[in-house]
Amino acid sequence: MFSRRSVLPPNRRHSIGRRLSTGLRTALHLRPTSPSAPHRAVAPAVLSFVAAVVGLVIATGATAEARSMANAQPVAASAASAIAGEPRVSEADIAKAMAAVSPPKRHTSGGDRASRGSQRGPLHRWVRPNYGPLTSPFGYRWGRLHAGIDLAGPYGSPILAATDGCISYAGPEEGYGEVMKITDWDGTETLYGHMSAFVRTSGCVKAGQVIARVGAAGDATGAHLHFEVHPSVGGAPIDPIPFMAKRGVYI
Repeated sequence: MFSRRSVLPPNRRHSIGRRLSTGLRTALHLRPTSPSAPHRAVAPAVLSFVAAVVGLVIATGATAEARSMANAQPVAASAASAIAGEPRVSEADIAKAMAAVSPPKRHTSGGDRASRGSQRGPLHRWVRPNYGPLTSPFGYRWGRLHAGIDLAGPYGSPILAATDGCISYAGPEEGYGEVMKITDWDGTETLYGHMSAFVRTSGCVKAGQVIARVGAAGDATGAHLHFEVHPSVGGAPIDPIPFMAKRGVYI
């Protein structure tokens, strides 16, 4: 079962035996927690079995094989103690003894671990969809909600995808003239309106990729990009300026 080269010399085994006796009694709670507490009797069959297995662990380092032996035998050992009329020791007691001599678990570096509960930044980068100046902010005007921001730009200048995503719609829509909607990895939808031409109409795009050209289609007084952000597809729009600022893009 175990390799000969893993067996220790007699003096070393004797030292291990003494430490094993102390460790087992502590692990199995045989030592009283206070001077007045009574010692707990443990069946010799169970104690001998645990001692043999744990001794092999300490002497040979063959933890996996010894633990396999322990997992297969605790019920039989406990049954032997019951037959002898001695107090029964549970599998939990044996597990505690095994755990007391098991090697400590190594903690992996932060790069090897990933907690789903930890806070993370956006997985995709974000960019400004057009580098023209802000001409109209998010909010109510003329008695109705302006659901995005307007960025001026020369007619035909490029409109960029604000982040990675897939085009869910590209075509005409009332008020916007021509509109494009792109859905991000987490369900965030960005909307681009009033363009004069499409460069892409389907598929997935990367942040900064040219998707269309600035225009004045629909309800527009001049060439500009109308840009919206919806936290979910079809959801209520939010102000793109603070949303983008949290992602390192300042408009």
